Amino acid sequence: MAKKQSINSVILSLFRLALPIIFGNVAYALLGISDIVMAGMAGTSDLAGVSIGGSFFFPGLMFPIGMITALHPIVSRLRGAEKYYDIPYSHLCALLVCFAFGIFIMLILLFLAHFVLNIESDARMFEVSKGYITAIAFCVPIGAIFASMRAYCEAMGKTKVTLYFGLLALCYNIPLNYVFIFGKFGMPALGGIGCGVATLISMLLSSLFIAIYIRCNKELYLASFFVNKTRIKFKDLTAYLKLSLPLGLSSSVECFCFTVIALLLSPLGPISVSANSIAMSITTLIFNLPLSLGIASSIMTGYAIGKNDLEQLKRVIKAAYRIAFISIAFGITILLSLRHELPALFTEDAAVIKLSSTLLIFAACNQVCENLQTIQAYLLRGFKDTKIIFITTVLSFFLLAIPIGYINCYEYINTPFNGPKGFWVGIFSGLFFASILYRRRILYHWRQLKNNKAKIF
Repeated sequence: MAKKQSINSVILSLFRLALPIIFGNVAYALLGISDIVMAGMAGTSDLAGVSIGGSFFFPGLMFPIGMITALHPIVSRLRGAEKYYDIPYSHLCALLVCFAFGIFIMLILLFLAHFVLNIESDARMFEVSKGYITAIAFCVPIGAIFASMRAYCEAMGKTKVTLYFGLLALCYNIPLNYVFIFGKFGMPALGGIGCGVATLISMLLSSLFIAIYIRCNKELYLASFFVNKTRIKFKDLTAYLKLSLPLGLSSSVECFCFTVIALLLSPLGPISVSANSIAMSITTLIFNLPLSLGIASSIMTGYAIGKNDLEQLKRVIKAAYRIAFISIAFGITILLSLRHELPALFTEDAAVIKLSSTLLIFAACNQVCENLQTIQAYLLRGFKDTKIIFITTVLSFFLLAIPIGYINCYEYINTPFNGPKGFWVGIFSGLFFASILYRRRILYHWRQLKNNKAKIF
């Protein structure tokens, strides 16, 4: 990387690094959307059941995957400082810690599926949700292994791996959904439960293939723990845990917020649950743009800090804010212009489509704060400031988003934002608070580095 770059050249570098991640993450998002769409073909209750099951699964999955994101700034800093001998050590720490938490989360999900989840409502909806959670719970530790290897590749600058394996997963997940949902080729027709079985098989295949990819790539293989005889000390595991645990908790808290919303909406019936799920699925797809740009920003921030190049760091931060506004404009345009067409891809139920299209208006409004807070959160990852991310997430969602959403949803105050709309208003409030707090924290870290008061390692 050149020592002196213009802001525009840094923006181009960010986009080049992020572009494979963007398309790869879109492919992964399409996996979840394909589950929703194909479950909807089996019936509205199956669709709602997969939505509720996913509301439990994704917070669990995001815990170890959130912890893995600590690997981006660690490895990128080591690359910037040319300390390549420490990279396999850090990768192995990440994998072991996150796999252990993955096993723990899997056991919790299995317990929830069989002993806790028993809500009086649509019988088929909750039959599907239980079966779906049971099947997909095993994806959490497997997903932790895959995510650690993927994050390692990204931090090494090999971001195309995300695109390759995202597209590959689509190639076998959709056919597997078809087989297990509708009972083809001698398999039983499992309905929405089949989505969980298909996802489990897909995750196993992805983990196997990415290990083979690393083995076949000389640069990745030589810097990995596969070839280096790495011995881990307990203090190193605890050091990684200290850095990564707030990220895992914040990712889970954010996802759990949407779990709580889904559960709070369940008394309103399958239409509200399904419409909210569809709107969330669409915004998740759009969200992959700021998410991917944030990952790239985190990698470049860590690299600049590792090189102790403050001028480059300043340009990276400025570039990150500029691309945030680009992603905001893109998200608003897509959501408003296609708010009627996109929900129709998920279901033929007119009531669900109508409510989903309304919710997408609120989603478009949320783009400003959502994009800013996401990219800023990843900049803070580059600074290795993870505690503030967890604290802010808890405050934003559980002290602002959910209470405000609930009050509006069930009309405890006289507002036009009743039903699912109320929760989208609450989410906006939380995201607005987070974006302001993150901005102040980034300025703090910049001043610390500028005044030589911050530790690089």
